[in-house]
Amino acid sequence: MKRIAALDSIRGLLLLLMTINHLIWISGGYSVIQTVTLQPLGQFGAAECFVFISGLLAGAIYSRESLTNTQTITKAWHRAFSIYRYHIACLLIVFGWVFIASHLLPSAVPILQQSANNVLAAPIKTFIASAALVNQPNYFDILPLYIIFMLLLPLLVVAYRKGLGWLVISVSIGAWVFSHAINTATLIPLFRFIFSDSTIQLGYFNLFAWQLLFVSGSALGYMLQNKTLRWRHPALTIIATIIATGLFAAHNGAFSSFGIHRWVLSTYADKPELGWLRTLNITVWVYLIAVIIQRYPNALHIKALSYIGRHSLRVFSWQVVIVYLSAPLLHNLRLEPYYILLIIAIAATLWLAALLSEKLNTHTVSRLHWVSGFSVMLSFIMLGNIVSAEGVSPLTIKVTNINDPKTSVLVLVYDEKDDLTQYPSVHLNAYSPQKLAQGVTIAALPLGNYAVLVFQDNDGDYNLTIGNNGMPIERFGYSNNPPLHTPVSMEQAKFAHKGPQTQTINF
Repeated sequence: MKRIAALDSIRGLLLLLMTINHLIWISGGYSVIQTVTLQPLGQFGAAECFVFISGLLAGAIYSRESLTNTQTITKAWHRAFSIYRYHIACLLIVFGWVFIASHLLPSAVPILQQSANNVLAAPIKTFIASAALVNQPNYFDILPLYIIFMLLLPLLVVAYRKGLGWLVISVSIGAWVFSHAINTATLIPLFRFIFSDSTIQLGYFNLFAWQLLFVSGSALGYMLQNKTLRWRHPALTIIATIIATGLFAAHNGAFSSFGIHRWVLSTYADKPELGWLRTLNITVWVYLIAVIIQRYPNALHIKALSYIGRHSLRVFSWQVVIVYLSAPLLHNLRLEPYYILLIIAIAATLWLAALLSEKLNTHTVSRLHWVSGFSVMLSFIMLGNIVSAEGVSPLTIKVTNINDPKTSVLVLVYDEKDDLTQYPSVHLNAYSPQKLAQGVTIAALPLGNYAVLVFQDNDGDYNLTIGNNGMPIERFGYSNNPPLHTPVSMEQAKFAHKGPQTQTINF
């Protein structure tokens, strides 16, 4: 199968979308751009499509007639080892960065530890567990999946060649159906026995569910390579179009009056477990995009995206590293009006990673020059992190008069431009009464004006429940402790955050 430029473009687009989402998530920010980058077409996102396309290409490339079974094993396992080397390199850089940040940027420690648990507390064991693919810090999920899938790929190809593709797909579907009962979480006791003092951070994706994407992709890739797949049919195209259109409409609230909205759909489209609705949504779009590519080969080919798609391994590894490196900077600036522009600028470095990858492949740049360039960029990022940290200070929040010691208390921190009746743009989290009595600290809050609302969420709905008389029926309080017999305004609760301080709120 010849290289399909449209597939490279799609992979490039998926890498770009994942990078933007990861940068926003790790920095604790928010942007309306995620309406486009997260799940724009329905109940599926970039990661699922990336794994499927990886399986499709692997199935096609490693099942060529020119390759014997032995050669397929050698090449696939060599690829798995290459991916593993990049995984280890990313771990070394990120772990090193966490240690550097812990000394030079103490305010960055909470935001980094939230994504990479136990790195500072037990670095050696955590690294060993990560190198063994057991412990997976945030955004380190895909490469371990890909390594395991590439190790299994020769077995799949041999089965396809023997006409046992039906058996492979049956086993794959069976594993997916029962994945909720055989997921990797059941192995936690064993992992903790081996890595006794470490807090194991399992990957976000259920291996036994997500294998369906790679296996089905590899089967299709094999059939495309060997020209045994007759997949197009007008009736299928019409059915796929109807399903895709219906799910897109439901995803965007067209049927909310019937109680069908995005949050209801998400219960059937669970992402880590690859719910059936997510699987269906991906399937119909894969079919429709395949129809478009076959009929109009250049319609989805975008050179800029295709460029980064051709170097997906190095680009993906780069995005894992750059997400962690820029996390403190973005966290400190997440409330600034230029936050999303900074996100886009950092995401644009994917093209730099593709350029360096191409230069390395063509031997037009030495590894020494590549390391030097990376070091210069790291220095600029460090400088940006240090400068941005000068404009942040910790805010400690304490709550008194908590009568119920068991029910969690929600803490909402609002920017002065927010609406106190809506969710805040700065911070929302639940804490135990004991922690709030001692004080919880937001380590790196940009200087500015804020308001804090705390309430005991007795009904667990993440909203301050209002009674028939218009007054809250859950215990609550605001910063500055204003009178609570009338609705509290932003002016009453607002305070200036100019340096480290403690806000004590009385219920």
